[in-house]
Amino acid sequence: MNKAVTVYPIVIDDILSNPGIGFTTAPGLMGNPDRIYDNRGEEQKKYKFTEDSRTYNHPDSKVYFCSVRWRDLETAKGVYNWEALEEKLDYAQSMGCTAVVRCSPYALSEDDDIPAWFRAEHPEEPEFPFWRVDPLITPYVLYWSNLIKAFAARFDGHPVISSVDLTIVGAWGEGGGTEFLKPEAIRQITDAYFDGFKITPLQALLHDSQSVKIMKDRKARVGFRVDCLGDMGGFHGQEWSHMTDFYPQNIQNFNMGDAWEKAPILFEACWHMNDWYLQGWDIDYIIQETLKWHISSFNNKGTVVPEPWKENIKAWLNKMGYRFEIRKFMYDSVVKAGEELEIHALWANVGVAPMYNRYPLVVRLIGQDQTYTLHSGEDIRGWLPDEDIAWEESFSLPDGMSEGEYRLEIGIETGVEEIGNIRLAIEGYTQGYYPMGKLFVERGEEGNG
Repeated sequence: MNKAVTVYPIVIDDILSNPGIGFTTAPGLMGNPDRIYDNRGEEQKKYKFTEDSRTYNHPDSKVYFCSVRWRDLETAKGVYNWEALEEKLDYAQSMGCTAVVRCSPYALSEDDDIPAWFRAEHPEEPEFPFWRVDPLITPYVLYWSNLIKAFAARFDGHPVISSVDLTIVGAWGEGGGTEFLKPEAIRQITDAYFDGFKITPLQALLHDSQSVKIMKDRKARVGFRVDCLGDMGGFHGQEWSHMTDFYPQNIQNFNMGDAWEKAPILFEACWHMNDWYLQGWDIDYIIQETLKWHISSFNNKGTVVPEPWKENIKAWLNKMGYRFEIRKFMYDSVVKAGEELEIHALWANVGVAPMYNRYPLVVRLIGQDQTYTLHSGEDIRGWLPDEDIAWEESFSLPDGMSEGEYRLEIGIETGVEEIGNIRLAIEGYTQGYYPMGKLFVERGEEGNG
């Protein structure tokens, strides 16, 4: 590298809102509500996490949880109403969010039943409390698999969807009764997801050993989600809890301890965070366990964060998911048009998880009358935490570049204007990119002739 410029960016500890990570958004606490209430209806003093937050009593977010019912998607057998999902994705995009999507087979109320055409075929309802239809004696497995195949064919790689929940059976898609299914039935449903979603990341419920083993045997890229984060004894007191028993044991028992390297780990609150606070549960223990399990995002169900825990939550957010710093950046200060621009940089991912969506790393050269965007060949999904990341790459400059001074910028692009580009944990964010310095482009002899 000749005539190199070396830059040491200034690292920051600000809360960063980025796609696919952090708390899921809380639309009811956004804007400027007159009053704020907790989940028990008690009014709370209004506060913000940062001066420019658009959400009260809750962190800002670029993740929206999007659940859609089977009966709304498949209005007649084999006839799909994708607008039911597209409208929710449009809403997420309008808020500047990516979406975690869950197609739910049914819930427990009449309004959340299986599709009307399926109910007409099988009017009987099982006694098992978490089923609306018996998958053992009806075509549920076939019909649900067909829906998932169509869903994947339409939405795999959608730029607003950050990941998809793999749902098998049970109310709200939360897995109730999965253990009663035959292995071939589970395999038929999970194969529909794995064969269909080649781009969009998947996470499955950490529910039972049989279904997880089937997925692991497939050697598929799949993370996991759990729906009772924070439970420190709300069901059985000190005898058993999700946080001290079920999760730490079964992440290992189900061989999912390394799932985070390829696909996201998502958590949902058991009850509400405010309940944890009123119970006197140890928020730091809960947070540290999630970081050990490589959490990417947390669904707080859109409810308030207790203000005494504000600083604990800020520290949590600064580790959750990916968080990229540039420690050192070197580049050629003078390059000829049509030749190679060499860049050497040292990055660090100081979060606890990688990025799971393939957002391109780009270099921009901004001149007086022209901007050039150079796409890196680097797949930054492989940038794992706790490793020094040496990035070295040569970029071919166009032959026709005008001679003169250019500003060199670095960025990670999402491709969705409302969501914006990835924020790095360094100073200098300017309209989605980070200026690194200036370089001079010369014209070669042929260009001057």
